[in-house]
Amino acid sequence: MGLGRSSKLGLGGFKFPTSSPSTSTRNISPPPKRQRTSSPDPTPSGGNNLPGSSTAPGSTAPTTPPRVQARIDDRQKVHLASQDNPATRLQHKNDYFSMDGGDFVNFKNGGKRTGSNKVTDPLTGKNYAYDKQSGQFFEFDKTRPGNKGTPVDAQNNAALKQQLDNKQLLDRSREDRNSTNNPLMPGDVGPYAKNTLVDPNNPNSQLVRVSDARADFNTNRDHVPSGESLNQRNTHLLPSKDPYTQGVTVAIPDDNLHKPHSLTYGSRQKAKDTLAGQNPTEIKRLQYDTANPSSAFHRDTNHLLDKTYQQDLFNPAKDSPALKHQLDMNNADSRLNLIGAYRYAGNTNVKLNQNYGAGRGYNPQDAGQTSQIHHTTPAGTKKLVNDQHQLTYTPTTTPGQTQGQLISNSFRDRLINEGFAQPVPDIGGSGTKRPLDE
Repeated sequence: MGLGRSSKLGLGGFKFPTSSPSTSTRNISPPPKRQRTSSPDPTPSGGNNLPGSSTAPGSTAPTTPPRVQARIDDRQKVHLASQDNPATRLQHKNDYFSMDGGDFVNFKNGGKRTGSNKVTDPLTGKNYAYDKQSGQFFEFDKTRPGNKGTPVDAQNNAALKQQLDNKQLLDRSREDRNSTNNPLMPGDVGPYAKNTLVDPNNPNSQLVRVSDARADFNTNRDHVPSGESLNQRNTHLLPSKDPYTQGVTVAIPDDNLHKPHSLTYGSRQKAKDTLAGQNPTEIKRLQYDTANPSSAFHRDTNHLLDKTYQQDLFNPAKDSPALKHQLDMNNADSRLNLIGAYRYAGNTNVKLNQNYGAGRGYNPQDAGQTSQIHHTTPAGTKKLVNDQHQLTYTPTTTPGQTQGQLISNSFRDRLINEGFAQPVPDIGGSGTKRPLDE
């Protein structure tokens, strides 16, 4: 897939064989399903038609968010089913999930500071650039300023505006906060300390580092994978620390999340974990993460998302009251923003690995490995302030399954288990989807 050199460095003389399902560190039981805010998926009228909005601009439809069918590929990129051709839908027939349109947008926009003027028809998969000030739709063209290609003619523009008002289209627009003038917000994904080009050949791919002083909450830019493992992977570049300072981070609460729960905070990187079936069986966590960044990303992401499930992370002593809603993971939009942020962090890591090589991000084609907590030393013992975990790493059992597939499966499973999405059953391998049994 042209993903550059493998990010597995084989430190310590160990290497996992290819194999794989996802057991990770997940220890929570599935919660009750959330109430839908839109109608169930309608029955498709043909093999290439998918649930969503109307079949033509201006068609009458309920003014509720449309249903969206999507999948997450092994690079942690999201695809609408309506944008996949029939052969691709057949290939990924077990990977799709269905979400309310509004929930999907919150998830898809999670963690992003770059602006967007994109509006999508979920039925056809067609994207438009929309100028809210003038009310004009444009053909979506990434090669043009503001993605604005040819303007849509007056008749179809009026029909599209009606569809947008009727909530038949996905309004994926978001404010451009990709500058130092905008404060850091919960879940923001960006470089740790130095601006970075995700694609060195594309000046528009720059992610801007925002000063912590401009954050309105007690924040930590949490490297995923860990910052010290990035340093260890790039000792040949010293004294430059660009991989570390430009490393992918997610802005999370420091006192209520990073310090108590991060598996790589401080001395926890020195914890001794277990390699199942390997000799020697013991390995320091930092050494493991240096050699296996994709597995480390998977482990850390799952653990932090598990620990934040249904938790209010607001700290009244240090956080702005204006962010109370966004820091409370009992609010659907706040939760989806955080899950989406880690999905976006994963996709950014993959791009960095593709564009810069083994020292950056992670390679989703690494052989799949699962991680499981096998021992916990509780807080209060051995002078510990927080629980300390030890993990076991095991090659997956499905031949050929990659870490990228495991990561994407875990995001999909989380959306379903937390009640934000439903699986999309397949009829006889035709690539056509039946209505959900709800």
